[in-house]
Amino acid sequence: MKAAVYRGAGKIRVEEVPEPQVSEQKALVKFRAGSICGTDLHFFRGDWRWMKRGRIIGHDACGVRADTGERVVMVPVTYCGKCYYCLRGLSTYCTRGKFLGLTSDGFFAESIAMRTRNLVPVPDSVSDEEAAVAEPVALALHVMDALKPNVGDWATIIGQGAIGLLMTQVARLKGCRVIAIDLEDYRLRLAEKYGADFCINAKREDAVKRVREITRRGSDVVVEAAGTVRTVEQTPFMVHKAGRVALVGESKGYLNLEDADEAMFFTMYISPVEYPLAVKLIAEKRVDVKGLVTHKFRLADFEKALQTADNPAEKPLKVVVTA
Repeated sequence: MKAAVYRGAGKIRVEEVPEPQVSEQKALVKFRAGSICGTDLHFFRGDWRWMKRGRIIGHDACGVRADTGERVVMVPVTYCGKCYYCLRGLSTYCTRGKFLGLTSDGFFAESIAMRTRNLVPVPDSVSDEEAAVAEPVALALHVMDALKPNVGDWATIIGQGAIGLLMTQVARLKGCRVIAIDLEDYRLRLAEKYGADFCINAKREDAVKRVREITRRGSDVVVEAAGTVRTVEQTPFMVHKAGRVALVGESKGYLNLEDADEAMFFTMYISPVEYPLAVKLIAEKRVDVKGLVTHKFRLADFEKALQTADNPAEKPLKVVVTA
């Protein structure tokens, strides 16, 4: 079968690989659609070199079970349910688990063998391309649940790529007033469409100064979704005292906490727990993912899909790959 295989920086190619082995605990899932994540681009660019060569990439996809014919979203985090972290509801950090597409073979392959508890049914009202973007919705839910904003709180979302735009949508569902920050007007126009109360182009305005002008004392919660050291280092100056900051896009950088008294800072990663709700919100059209899909390619053209996702001139948000 064919799969997108990592062979080093700038070298992710579609190759022939062995068919997956099905067992009593696993069902064979035929790939239907998946989306390229910023994580995949980090490997492609060579930013992160710890990926094992020969690994199949991809961690956001849907498919069809070969045994039942049911369409499913595939959850990339495997977990044992018995270790220290699993027993505390932190299955993302399971000591025996794997993250498919990063520490184990992922979803950009014609088929994969999956544990059935990692398969979430997809309603008929959800298209394949929508189901291919469930992972960042689950992430946005996980982040906002951890931030615990109150209705009417200010939520500042730094970065309005696909993840940031979904953070904006979920923050609005939580009843927040949203400040969206980005460097590109086309992304900010989408943020406004999704309910952002204020949109700041950081190329033209001092984002920190503007956030403090709008909120008067600083934002109640801040999400860093831009993925740069500079934006990480801006977060202490945007959050108010005793506020909360989630570092999602990047966690490197120097945090000057001189004026961020009692503010909480934490990194956030995907959790399998929110996937069923993510699919439900997509099905109910309470979260829009279809509007984020800017490009579509076939699996055979995966290299072109990656190049497009990595080319700012193409204005990519979510690049979807189909069977």
